[in-house]
Amino acid sequence: MKNFYTKIIYIISVVTLFSVIVRVVIYSVNYIENNPDKYLPSQK
Repeated sequence: MKNFYTKIIYIISVVTLFSVIVRVVIYSVNYIENNPDKYLPSQK
């Protein structure tokens, strides 16, 4: 039973960490798209 709870806690923590990473990446991409002059080289 203890092994079952540790697996559940492990799965929940992995899913939470993965969702946080995905949210940060999506936020970063949106921010770069909204402010291209700061991050992308300007084409002349």
